Amino acid sequence: MTRTRISRLVTGLVAGTALALTAGTLTAVPASADEVRPATGGSFTVVGHGFGHGIGMSQWGAQSRAVAGQGYRTILDFYYPGTSVGNQPDRTLRVGLTAFANAAVAVRAPSGSPLTISSSGRKVEAGQRLVVAPSGSGLTGTVDGAWNETWGGTVTLSGPDGVLLQKGDGTSVRYDGVVRIVTGPRLTVVNDVPLETYLRGVVPAESPASWNAEALKAQSVAARSYAMAVLNPQAQTDICDTTACQVYRGAEVRDAAGATTWSTPASTNAAIAATAGEIRSHEGKVAFTQFSSSNGGWTVAGSKPYLVAKEDPFSGPGRTAPGDSVAAWTTTVRAASFDAGCAPGGAATGIVVKGRDGRGDFGGRVKDATLVCTNGTVAVTGTKLRQLGGLRSDYFALVSAVQLAHGALGGVNGPLGAAASAELTTPDGRAAYQHFAGGSIYASPATGAHDVRGAIRSRWAALGWENGMGLPTTGDTRTPNGAGYYNHFQNGSIYWSPSTGAQAVRGAIQQKWAALGWENGLGFPTTSDTRTPNGVGYYTHFQNGSIYWSPSTGAQALRGAIRQEWAALGWENGLGFPTSSDTPLPGGRGWFTRFQGGSIYWSGATGAHAVRGGILDTWAAQGWENGPLGMPTAGEQWRGATLTQTFQGGTLSYDPRTGKVARA
Repeated sequence: MTRTRISRLVTGLVAGTALALTAGTLTAVPASADEVRPATGGSFTVVGHGFGHGIGMSQWGAQSRAVAGQGYRTILDFYYPGTSVGNQPDRTLRVGLTAFANAAVAVRAPSGSPLTISSSGRKVEAGQRLVVAPSGSGLTGTVDGAWNETWGGTVTLSGPDGVLLQKGDGTSVRYDGVVRIVTGPRLTVVNDVPLETYLRGVVPAESPASWNAEALKAQSVAARSYAMAVLNPQAQTDICDTTACQVYRGAEVRDAAGATTWSTPASTNAAIAATAGEIRSHEGKVAFTQFSSSNGGWTVAGSKPYLVAKEDPFSGPGRTAPGDSVAAWTTTVRAASFDAGCAPGGAATGIVVKGRDGRGDFGGRVKDATLVCTNGTVAVTGTKLRQLGGLRSDYFALVSAVQLAHGALGGVNGPLGAAASAELTTPDGRAAYQHFAGGSIYASPATGAHDVRGAIRSRWAALGWENGMGLPTTGDTRTPNGAGYYNHFQNGSIYWSPSTGAQAVRGAIQQKWAALGWENGLGFPTTSDTRTPNGVGYYTHFQNGSIYWSPSTGAQALRGAIRQEWAALGWENGLGFPTSSDTPLPGGRGWFTRFQGGSIYWSGATGAHAVRGGILDTWAAQGWENGPLGMPTAGEQWRGATLTQTFQGGTLSYDPRTGKVARA
């Protein structure tokens, strides 16, 4: 998703809204507010500033300042305040070549001049290939089957044009100085090279050779100072060749055919020469001149007094030099990328940003967060989120699912209209929400982001918002028959139609209604689920019937004349709760419903009548409606001291004095 698209999605937000993009820049998020961000469609949309840790010099900031006319010392003064110009005589540096720390190393002479093996004086002639591998506590060297030697724990190779080391893919790198190979399970390969020569392979790897000369000079001084500040005489190497230290490319790169594909550029070589020996110092020591690609507009405090946090306009969006794509960036990250941060077996469903450093856009860099997983939550740092998601920096914001949903509905021109509140977090911290002129949007990692509008929203609010029916699991949706609208929630649904209003349906009653075809079965609900007057169960009336539920009978549906007869007898206070839904009789002869205190049978010829007690038992014993009595044609009637009921085939009389039933 492009930044332009995101800007359009969130147009119209009020000031202070969590993630409002204005001219491509997000407004600040209050540092104290939790930002609840569920994964939307299985991914997160992330906007951010900067690339790297943000401590010390911003390389893009240096380029921007140089383009604006600042000299390299002015640039370094800004990024390392309190340091001064110092001098470092050239000296040998031991650079660990991590790309060649393998079980064996292939070596060639880079030109027509041979390589010399220091321990024996043996030569590796042009065109020959030496393979060095561990052998016991020493090393063995083999040249194309022509000869082999065994050496002690270290072998040193040198030549007038440096040493060419070959990678497994056939490409190779030429290194000036000498190359030492030290034995071990994985060989340690070291380039012993003069500091100034080393920089020729560092500066173009850290800053584009096409950049302004003053920016390249600033990079030269920073790289020289950094190398000297991290020296460790007790270790096998002084510095490595990757971003864990600073990148070192050597003197030349060749493809598998031997053609040169890269060599140290003239522009960076000139910048190194122009600043030869110059470093930054602090209190008599070489300054620890950390740097990164971009700080996004704010530097980050480091471990030294001169590595301070402060605003850097030349590295922020809109102020950087042409070509900068990292001052502001947007990316989409799959939620599964964060699974590794969950407890074993868990999958990431959301992120809650809980703390920022308070500096700059979004409220600053992410400091503390909670990773929401299917098996619980895990506290993480912004740095950890950056690592898991492969993000460029920890100066980022997860684009609000609320705002994405609002934009998908048309933004301010859609049915929800303009914002009526800032984006907020529900009191329980589970969800984010925002009210708009035409409704609300609620979002959580468990449910996604959904809109609630109109009478449905009013009913949901009356029931306690998310503390009643839970969060919405669908947006405001038209029913398939086009007659109304609904929202499903975690704990039920609310349906609306013009003639019935908005009514809530939950639990087993909702499940029964769904099984009967939702609004295409019993019609729309005309009441919300309501406790029965006797307090035993619940019911919901619908356009075409009712569903009653009790703990002992479950949810049962009643319709038509059977429902009317049950109502006439006092609802659940008469025959009790239904124990079955209305059920057709075989052959289409009618319908019946069983209740705790009897049954009601209906046919077109006889109407609906209740049968209970001893009369019901006798009728059942004679075969129900299939017996000689057929269907009931009337309800119970007292005749003197006996209770009688007529059927198509006769009359049954019950004498309460004897408990006997007889055919009258």
